[in-house]
Amino acid sequence: MNANSLIRKTRRKKLKTGKETDCGGKSISNLPEEVLEHIVSFLPIQEAIRTSIISKKWLNLWKSTPNLTFYGGYSPKRKLFMDFVERVLVLRGPSNIEKFRLLCEAKDDQSRIGTWISAAVNRNVKDVYLGLSDFESSFVFPRCLFNCKTLTEFEIDMLFTLKLPSSISLPCLKILNLRQVTFINDQSTQQLFSLPNLVELEIYECNWKNLVWVTICAPKLQQLAIYESHESTPANSGGCHVRIFRTHLAYFRCWGTLSNEFCLDESSVVETYISLLSDSDRQRETACRSYKLLEGISSVKTLYLTIDVVDVLDHASDLLAFPLEFRNLTSLIFESDELNLHSAGFWHIIYNSPNLRSLYFSDVGLSEVPSNCREDGTLDPAPRCFLSCLRFIEVCNFLGGEEAIAAVGFLLKNATALDVMSICWAGHGVMTNKIRRQLLDLPGWSKIGKINSG
Repeated sequence: MNANSLIRKTRRKKLKTGKETDCGGKSISNLPEEVLEHIVSFLPIQEAIRTSIISKKWLNLWKSTPNLTFYGGYSPKRKLFMDFVERVLVLRGPSNIEKFRLLCEAKDDQSRIGTWISAAVNRNVKDVYLGLSDFESSFVFPRCLFNCKTLTEFEIDMLFTLKLPSSISLPCLKILNLRQVTFINDQSTQQLFSLPNLVELEIYECNWKNLVWVTICAPKLQQLAIYESHESTPANSGGCHVRIFRTHLAYFRCWGTLSNEFCLDESSVVETYISLLSDSDRQRETACRSYKLLEGISSVKTLYLTIDVVDVLDHASDLLAFPLEFRNLTSLIFESDELNLHSAGFWHIIYNSPNLRSLYFSDVGLSEVPSNCREDGTLDPAPRCFLSCLRFIEVCNFLGGEEAIAAVGFLLKNATALDVMSICWAGHGVMTNKIRRQLLDLPGWSKIGKINSG
């Protein structure tokens, strides 16, 4: 008898004893059934089903597992996958489903997949993820999905048209994520965005081309993130007008080219992140939409901006004749590229942020001083926050150079309320003695300057 035969014989003998023991010698099968069901619920459905061979007590435990995740169904094993999903839903019985996650190729099986979704809804599902691909231009979900009384989390990810029913009722839905779908109807889309208990809404690279005017009006909404598609809208297209109405957001994020117009109306927000991808074909339109977006977030306390937001305002100086007010703003963060302190858009925000306490730059430069500077390089007038409450400035990716050193010196001279000017070196190796000396020689550096070498 060889070693492999001996091992197999030993394994069969252990299985026949029926003693699945832990290190204390007690059988795991002696645990209460509800405990075993809880243990099985953490397993992927395929593994949960395999536990049925352990003993008679385990035979039907998998049928009550509340979490069903089906990832797969890609050729050439697609038929096996589809049959497997169907058998599981038939055999598991009427027990409730907490999570239903499906990622597969739909192809010509829309009706079949719709039946699975209906089965989950009929079992009081709370969390649904649907990642579907490879089908005709649109997918029609069963009507019951958008009228599910128990659904609390819902995510759809598919690069096709989303056909919504004319009436939507999801009274318990709190989290909604839509990825890459194409909207086709203003009214039904607005219903989906204005659910009574919605707390988090993310719209990721979706296509708004069929929409003209949509309002997001969810009274309990706390987090809203909108990521526009990488594909630019043609210059002759006005995009969709999206009104965010009567919301009180803790966090708002807008990322893209502003090919659609987003405005906050009778809304408030605590923290905002605006990342603009510039489009040279739509510069004026983008500037107007940026201004309108900034105007709507006047209540913001923490604001993240990419440099393109400031740059686009520089190309529409007439807009800056109408002051933007940021009276609650205490922290302002500029991300991505170097910000030139000659920018009119930058100073417009600074002058209208009287309570600003901290200011962060990715990198900074000064090609020439602003037009309202005296001969000694001080601003006339100086921003109120520079004189009273701006305590901290940090340059997070400092690389040195004449313009960068000049910018730091300019900030030191004008921001007289500063307690700390922090420089984080981002160059190769350690900061050179030349750059260090240039910083040390700046008036005021010795008192508040700080160099972090990474």
